[in-house]
Amino acid sequence: MNSAVSQTNPRDGASQDAKLRRVLASKLSAPRVRPGIIDRPLLTEFLISAACAPIVLVSAPAGYGKTTLLALWCECDQRPFAWVSLEGTDNDPVSLVTSIVAALRSVLNLDAIINDALNVPEPPLEDVVLPSLVDACTRCQQQFTLVLDDLHTVTDRRCHAVIRYLADRLPPGCQLALATRTDPLLPLASWRAHGRLTEFRAAELSLDVDETRAMLAAAGVRLKDELVAQLVQRTEGWPAALYLAALSLRDRAEPENFVERFAGASRHVADFLSEDVLDRQSDVLVDFMLHTCVLEELSAPLCDAVSGGADAATHLRELERSNLFVVPLDQERSTYRYHHLFAQYLRAELAHRMSNMMPELHGRASRWYREQRIIGRAVAHAQAAGDVKDAANLVAAEWLPMVESGKVETVRAWIAGFDDRTIENHAPLAIATAWVAALAGDRERALQYAEMAQRGSWNGPMPDGTVSLQSALAIMSSAFGLRGVSGMREAAKRAVDLESRANGWRALALMLLGVAQTLEGEVESARKSLEEAAHLSRGETATGTTSLAYLALINLLEGHETQAFRHAQRALAVVERPGMRNYMPSICTYAIVAHLQWRRGELDAAAVTCERVAALLPRLTEAYWWQMIETRILLAPVLAARGCEEQAATYLREAAGLLAEHKDAGKLHEWHIEAERKLGASKQADRSSRALSDAEWRILRLFASDLTLREIGSELRLSMNTVRTHRRSIYRKLGVSSRIDAIRASHNARRAAQPASPG
Repeated sequence: MNSAVSQTNPRDGASQDAKLRRVLASKLSAPRVRPGIIDRPLLTEFLISAACAPIVLVSAPAGYGKTTLLALWCECDQRPFAWVSLEGTDNDPVSLVTSIVAALRSVLNLDAIINDALNVPEPPLEDVVLPSLVDACTRCQQQFTLVLDDLHTVTDRRCHAVIRYLADRLPPGCQLALATRTDPLLPLASWRAHGRLTEFRAAELSLDVDETRAMLAAAGVRLKDELVAQLVQRTEGWPAALYLAALSLRDRAEPENFVERFAGASRHVADFLSEDVLDRQSDVLVDFMLHTCVLEELSAPLCDAVSGGADAATHLRELERSNLFVVPLDQERSTYRYHHLFAQYLRAELAHRMSNMMPELHGRASRWYREQRIIGRAVAHAQAAGDVKDAANLVAAEWLPMVESGKVETVRAWIAGFDDRTIENHAPLAIATAWVAALAGDRERALQYAEMAQRGSWNGPMPDGTVSLQSALAIMSSAFGLRGVSGMREAAKRAVDLESRANGWRALALMLLGVAQTLEGEVESARKSLEEAAHLSRGETATGTTSLAYLALINLLEGHETQAFRHAQRALAVVERPGMRNYMPSICTYAIVAHLQWRRGELDAAAVTCERVAALLPRLTEAYWWQMIETRILLAPVLAARGCEEQAATYLREAAGLLAEHKDAGKLHEWHIEAERKLGASKQADRSSRALSDAEWRILRLFASDLTLREIGSELRLSMNTVRTHRRSIYRKLGVSSRIDAIRASHNARRAAQPASPG
């Protein structure tokens, strides 16, 4: 994200170890196969024998026993399994990788670098975490299987890219098993064609007559063969419906009548059977199920908090013992979930019997999750409760640390649960929405919500830690440059005055003020602002590194190259750390460092730094127009010196287009003009230099020495007349009339473009 919101939350973030511990243990354990579930030896034996196929796909609608099949496989395979039960909060690449890493800890010896990389802003998944994870898999002495259950809850393309990355790089003998209701956006056809994919679909998962007979027997039901066949025909082998039928048939005096009445579409069958089973339970147990059906997971503390009772542990054990639609989610039998179809029925029944209770139950769940610091579920339940104020407060308080940890998509999903009226009536939420829109590159939407926030009101400190709404608005206005560079300076000054405490927000405000002052040419004032910002942030955050980088820029403007290099080196050392390299605010530091490296003649180092900028530049949106202009101006001469003249010219044209839209751009206009002039001179000198012959180049290089023309001729074994002829040709081609001017012109691609400004 942009430096304007980087690492400014005054609260200390939890370490990654703590975050990993918060990944619910139930997500990382293969569900326990409950009594009464029939074994499926043909399918599990096939899975065990198909170890040569690195990818297993189990794709079928709800109720086909996908999770059960994988759990059976897990129990009978000798290899270790790492299991992740995915959920909506994993629809974010950082969250997904965090869950996968937590699961793989049970089978792999993972490097500390993975933990460190996940504990930085915008974790470097592609550069560090995933390659290190693959290395750990390769070093592992044993084969294993990684299961990603409920993959249909993950729809983000970047998450699918993570899964593809792992699938394509697992070592031989290791497998990735995917269970989903819908086919994922993965190269299934290619995997299938190359023999890398084993598939199980509804046809393979449907129960046949023998398996149905075994299921009925496990439930204590004996039916004639023709009735069993009729059940299979009516359900088309749908395991969920057959399981419900088995429960309903227990202890029936006339099962034939039940089977005869059993008809209709699958969903209607499920509803009918669910109701039939529910009516046969005690009022206490029914009340418990109705009060807890709003939950995705069932644990005793959570269920007690939501139901208002104290017997949740007893009820959950009774439900499991009776095989009543609960699925254990861990080996310790501490966490369960309702069967998906049964949960749907219970929620419909709750709405029918006591619709006024549903918001209250969701509210209780939200409060419990908030106390446990499981924010995603707290937000979801608050929204489901219709408590938009509480949900808005949660998002407004938690958006910044989430975005800083790279989970922008998670915050966008939270915000999508609010309508514009709610956002407009909640100024902190409007500010969060504006920031997230800006980070996504949607300038129009960012400005729309920024205006909403400006029309709003808020008493006291903001949920994100800023001292007031006025301060938060000023910081946002300055970062976005909403009223030009002069407005940027005024807004930052207002924020500095308001944020009097020595914290991250004051450091950010000071950094923005220093940047604005630099862009306006007020270098002395800028130096003071930036030095205080760097001191407050200790130079270790994006705010600190940006402050150091701009101090280096000020040194360059004043001609103090050595001091500029010291500041730049300090900033570069931080942004080159794992995670910071891919962090959006680092682009300011990289652009200034690249410019300085070029000034010092370190073109190889400048080339590496330019690559860092190129990786980040597409993510720099017009919400930060001043950075877009400045970065292009700083890089143009660097690119020209490396021979990339067309790209340098393109950058300056793009900067000109942005400047035409933003007249109040301070010194950026002058810097741009100077950069264009120097680029033109560089092109002319380069064309002239390329016209020199090899012999002329050899003589030109010796012009920089103290040798006389006669001594140059002796060195090159040329006659005096030949040296003079070459000298006249060199002067003519370079358009100069003296030896010193020829030397200067020949180095113009680097020397002639040495500016007194960033151009």
